[in-house]
Amino acid sequence: MNKVSVIIAAKNEGPRIGSVLDVVTKHPLVDEVIAMCNGCTDNTVDVARSYGVNVHEDARSIGKTKAIKKGISLAKNDVVLLIDADLRDLVATDITNLASPVLTGQVDFTLSTRENSLLLFKLFGIDFISGERGMRKDLLDDPYIWSKSHVSYGLEVLMNKSLLKRGKTFISVMTKSHAIRKREKTSLVKGTLEDYSMIFNIFRVIPFYEFFWQLFKMSYLSKRYKKMIKAQTKASSASYPS
Repeated sequence: MNKVSVIIAAKNEGPRIGSVLDVVTKHPLVDEVIAMCNGCTDNTVDVARSYGVNVHEDARSIGKTKAIKKGISLAKNDVVLLIDADLRDLVATDITNLASPVLTGQVDFTLSTRENSLLLFKLFGIDFISGERGMRKDLLDDPYIWSKSHVSYGLEVLMNKSLLKRGKTFISVMTKSHAIRKREKTSLVKGTLEDYSMIFNIFRVIPFYEFFWQLFKMSYLSKRYKKMIKAQTKASSASYPS
């Protein structure tokens, strides 16, 4: 089985990135970790370097989308995992479950539904705007994915749109990780305003109706592909009885 490159885009995540790196740097399926430090003014760079990972620092903030694109271009493996820097409670099985279905060719990509994803997303069984994803690097060659890098928080929905249009297969993976809310990083008022700004920016990238269309369609397809994998696994087991 091949291994994966992990790409982590971070801006001032010094207090949080260490717990993420502690998991990914020890994982047997990971042999490369690239930390894209995007206009950091805290100790993010120092923390990342202390884990011996590949650190690429941009003195000025270039935005998460451009940072990830740059990280992907540097990755040496055919399969990449995109992992957010501000996660809590990430465990090794989360990395395994994101990477293995892509490495074994069961699906083209995976995405996580975190322990504290919105209740709506958990009810549908998919957090389609999650930043934790695994996929073959060549799937990210579509220029459309990177076409609105000036808009924050739009990368994931553009990625979804591109991959759905091309008929790529995927599954949602339930993970133990928690996304640290913006209000935990700053203050209740500032964090809440930033959360609303995130939603507003997503709607700058895709219209309101398409947001929910992606949720419904990806929920349906994820369940469908999971059933296909289960059936294939069962058929394979029947072909090779113990």
